[in-house]
Amino acid sequence: MFSKKVILIIFLIFFLISPKQQFNYILAESDPGSYVMEMTTNAINTLTDKSISQNEKESQFGKLFDKNFDVPSIARFVLGKYWKQASLDQKKNFIKAFRNYIVKTYSSRFNEYSGEKLKLVNYENEKNPKIFLVHTILERQDAPVIKVDWRIGKKKDRFVILDIIIEGISLAITQRSEFVSVIDQNEGSIDQLISLLKERT
Repeated sequence: MFSKKVILIIFLIFFLISPKQQFNYILAESDPGSYVMEMTTNAINTLTDKSISQNEKESQFGKLFDKNFDVPSIARFVLGKYWKQASLDQKKNFIKAFRNYIVKTYSSRFNEYSGEKLKLVNYENEKNPKIFLVHTILERQDAPVIKVDWRIGKKKDRFVILDIIIEGISLAITQRSEFVSVIDQNEGSIDQLISLLKERT
């Protein structure tokens, strides 16, 4: 199983770029491979920019997470069989709690980045022509490379991330297994999961 530090590094490399860079590169990209790599190339500069405060980086992380991840679709997937059982209010509350949980979990650990680099291998279409799988590797000092695949969709003429797959392990599927287990252990209570996520933010 991959560690939280590896997931953190991938998030950091992908997201921590300035708003101006983020705007320019997302609009400029014509293929999903470039979409991933143009942003990661510029992420390093922000990660080492001492003029940007920790609070600014955390705020930026949240905004870029919202913009680049299809949060509602991922939230629906990770809630698994319980999504259809949830009321409209529960769905809204879960999406918000899930989003805040992810942002809080990783934005509080920015200082763990230590020079790792992401390199593009190639990308391919899935059966759905609007879904792509971008294959990359994460290079680390004095450690084996890690295979990282990005499942990218096209939404309103822009790319969005649907899942990250690290060494063959899907973050979305892993998260769904954890969340469904929590609900199962609480007699099918979706509200209990929502409360737990809120407690962790």
